[in-house]
Amino acid sequence: MKGWLLDNLGWKIFSLVTATVLWLTFVNSPDLVTSITAPVEYLNVPADMELIPDTLERIRLEVRGPAARIHQFERSSPAVVLDLREIKGPSERTFNITAEHVRLPPGLTLVRAIPSRVHLRVERRLRRLVPVRAHIVAVPAGFRVESWRVEPAELAVVGPESRVRRVEFVETDPLECTAVAGEQTLRTYAFLRDPELRLESSGALTVRIRVAPQGEPAGLGESAGRE
Repeated sequence: MKGWLLDNLGWKIFSLVTATVLWLTFVNSPDLVTSITAPVEYLNVPADMELIPDTLERIRLEVRGPAARIHQFERSSPAVVLDLREIKGPSERTFNITAEHVRLPPGLTLVRAIPSRVHLRVERRLRRLVPVRAHIVAVPAGFRVESWRVEPAELAVVGPESRVRRVEFVETDPLECTAVAGEQTLRTYAFLRDPELRLESSGALTVRIRVAPQGEPAGLGESAGRE
């Protein structure tokens, strides 16, 4: 028994001192209340559903506890975690943020969350092809646009069903023609105004614009529209 106590005595003393120092650090650390900004994370999201939160994607947490533990918690990248396992189809759900959503370590308490609730609308994901329009913002003086053509002519828009159904078309980024008669080829990208929607592809586009001098007899593209 005595031999066991004396084995590695130096390491045992070092471990005891280290544990005592750590314990005293946490016990004697003054209590603080501080604000920590945390992102919202979602668990068990149905694969074919889209989330539309009514609040921002970050929540301010007021946390109370020993200063040392609070600093440790801040370094751990805290998050507000919401479990959606009960959601099986399109619906709405309100979560009241409590300590169980934050995973606080021992010794810390959640004073409040701002905002205190997260309201979610859950919709089915919809994919829909919509036409692409050329957004021509500048034509040199003395010239006019006879016609334009976008390739590809349609793009797939993806997102919450109600928002996708409202989209009639997508536009190109703003285009400027040069003072050269004939067909001009421009490379550009598609622009979606609704931030909740996305394109299935990169949105890269080729736009062919036919430009003619003012006063020249109009061709079939007089309406300055798609060929």
